[in-house]
Amino acid sequence: MAPEAASSRRRLISTYYDTPDLALKRRGLTLRVREQGGRFIQTVKTGDLTLGADLLRRGEWEDELAENRPDPHASQSGGHLPDGVAGNLQPLFATDVTRTTVAIQPVPATRIEAATDEGVIRAARGDGTEPISEIELELRCGDAATLYDVAMRLLEVAPIRIEPRSKSERGYRLGEGAAVAPPDVHAEPVVLDPAMAVEAALQEIGRACLAHLLRNEAAALAMQPEGVHQMRVAERRIRSAIAAFKKLLPAAECRWVSDELTSLLDILGSARNLDVFATELLQRARADLAHEAGLADLTAALERARREAYARVEHAILSERHAAGMLRLSHWFEARAWRDAQGEPSPKLAAPIGELAPRLLDRRWREVRKRSKRFGRQTTRQRHKLRIAAKKLRYTIELLESLFDPDDVKRFVRRMKRLQDDLGYANDVRVARDLLPELAKEAVSWRAGVRVLEWHEKQLAKGERKFRKQLRRLSRAAPFWRGRKRAGD
Repeated sequence: MAPEAASSRRRLISTYYDTPDLALKRRGLTLRVREQGGRFIQTVKTGDLTLGADLLRRGEWEDELAENRPDPHASQSGGHLPDGVAGNLQPLFATDVTRTTVAIQPVPATRIEAATDEGVIRAARGDGTEPISEIELELRCGDAATLYDVAMRLLEVAPIRIEPRSKSERGYRLGEGAAVAPPDVHAEPVVLDPAMAVEAALQEIGRACLAHLLRNEAAALAMQPEGVHQMRVAERRIRSAIAAFKKLLPAAECRWVSDELTSLLDILGSARNLDVFATELLQRARADLAHEAGLADLTAALERARREAYARVEHAILSERHAAGMLRLSHWFEARAWRDAQGEPSPKLAAPIGELAPRLLDRRWREVRKRSKRFGRQTTRQRHKLRIAAKKLRYTIELLESLFDPDDVKRFVRRMKRLQDDLGYANDVRVARDLLPELAKEAVSWRAGVRVLEWHEKQLAKGERKFRKQLRRLSRAAPFWRGRKRAGD
């Protein structure tokens, strides 16, 4: 891709520092001193270890040092370190890589520095190591969406995938040891300005959701139930956002985004359903059903099914299809690919998000209220549709909440959460009932599974009156987005 195929090759040894109580890590900062060609460069970065950080944008400050040790008072980078760290820094790990760098200009006015790093991360204490084999694309100037065009071309010739963890994050994990499971990551608030254009808000939402999804891959690969759950939440938030804005977007684009997510969502859903059966439904009923002979058989069957489901999750996450899908979705949001052939947004997409947000929430609210009518006579299928409508409203609120008064949002969401928890519980029992015939192939485990579900159905029946009361309260609640002071007003 380079105009003259020119490249440079050099060895880089970088030592990362922190305090004994990891004060920098807690603040989302990294401090390294890199040795390159006899020079020592100190770098402080922000965003590397912030779990909700935008994967594309990180603050970075550098100083050249006289010797190979950190200087907390350096003019550019030192000012971004917290007070009190001087004299308390120690080396934690180092990276030793051979970097091959090439400058490319894939389109006019866009320059990218592409670097391949091959080497190792070494813990400062002990013999822990982890290999490095990665390609870093750094935008020097121009359109960030072009980064994804280049990555898609690379995917055609090599089995690459997006790695959301920086070298520093991997180094900290190496120091913690293999016994510590990768953390699951919950969604961070999306910060929007009421004056920003609707399409800019959609872009920020897309970036945040994709970061949320990618940062939970490691936990899902380690068979952490919450990692799978959070990946599903991230995908559903993307779909919910696209559905909320669908009247402003080309229909074909909306279908494409939904189709891009469907396959992985189904695979994650199968693992999630088994997790809920095994770790929530079965465990809650176990004490009262300890006399059931088939519980051990049912537990073993669930564990076998979970392992098979997680093998499919691993295969999906590590597949070329998933890598390509994440790159295509990232490009779609970054390039604002919903624009017309001339590259211009529609007038409605150029309008301020603060004006549109109340209407989006109203539409979701009307659907919830419609689905909640005559609740006492509703079938299981109808209640399931109410649950989906409530979930879409909740996701839309969470994505737009920075536009409204936080106290108003919190009160409303608290009521919604109670409703969702009860509806979700009923749906978990329904799904488990569908799973049971495949899981419990022996009579003894079948009986145990039936007893577990009967136990939960009794709990649901006991809570029916309280649930209806909560639903009535929510239906009468004043929507916070109507006629209230918005954040920033």
